[in-house]
This record gives sequence, structure tokens and C-alpha cells, in this order.
Amino acid sequence: MYYEFRKNTRSVKSTILHFQLRNLVWATSKHDVYLMSHYSVLHWSALSGVDTELMNVQGHVAPKEKHPGSLLEGFSQTKVSTMAVKDNLLVAGGFQGELICKHLDREGISFCCRTSHDDNALTNAIEIFNTSSGAVHFMASSNDNGVRDYDMERFQLCNHFQFDCPVNLCTSVFWI
Repeated sequence: MYYEFRKNTRSVKSTILHFQLRNLVWATSKHDVYLMSHYSVLHWSALSGVDTELMNVQGHVAPKEKHPGSLLEGFSQTKVSTMAVKDNLLVAGGFQGELICKHLDREGISFCCRTSHDDNALTNAIEIFNTSSGAVHFMASSNDNGVRDYDMERFQLCNHFQFDCPVNLCTSVFWI
């Protein structure tokens, strides 16, 4: 594959808390990059050269929308371990099993939940995908040996799979 870089900048800095953490930088197009910078999720536009804070998790984060299973009290000082951005949707996972969902075209947070109260609840990976019926889902894998599949329209847990060991990566290939 051939890449031709037209622009380089050091004005936007991503911060990654641990060398094993991946998926903290997402390029959804050749002009749009989403990244973690300290406690903020930023969008950087290569066209304008401007970064915009989409979500700050240093303080208190709580959902503005009401969905069954959502923690209306939200979270404080979430350390983000992974995130996914696709089709105007952002899902961030935390070190203590937090999941924070945001529609990029709406104000505020849409949904918050904690996948587990297990000591090993760190969220390892998130994938946003379309099912064969066209519904938008996301799945999250974690160190508590689980993979969870959520419907993003209703933010409902659809499936929870348990394994014998922590799950570092999940993919929707089995759900398509």
C-alpha cells in the first residue's frame, strides 16, 4: 500500500497510558482523526487544522439521555483504555469496566454503564459494526473474560459471552 503524506503536525498530542493500550487513535477518513489527549477525546481536522474536544472524562460524566441499564449518576475521572469511532458514534471503554457512548451529532453523553465490578474489568477493545439486518451494534471485550454485544439504538445488552481467559480483541465477523 502506498501513502503520500501532505501534512504533519505536532500541535495535537495523544496520550497513551500504557504501551499495550491500542485503539486510542482513530482515523475515520483522510481528514478526520479522533484521539485521547490526557482525559479528553479530541477530533482533529486535517482540513482546518483545528482540534475540538468531544468528551472530557477528567471530571464527572453522566448521560443526558435515559436508557434502561444506563448509570444516570455516570462516572468520575475515567481512565480510558480503548475507544472506537464510526458512523457518528463514539464509544469509550475504561480501566474499571466503564462504557461511555456518545452520538457525535448530539450534545452530551448518550449512555453510560459498567460492564462488571470485577477487579479485572478493564475494557480491552471496542468495535462498532452493522448487523446483517442493518442495526448498529458495538461489542466490547474485557479482562473479566467477557465479550458483550450492545444494540446502539436502544443501548441494550444483546449478548454476553464468557471465556476461560481475558479477551484482548473482538470482531464482528461472527455476528454478520
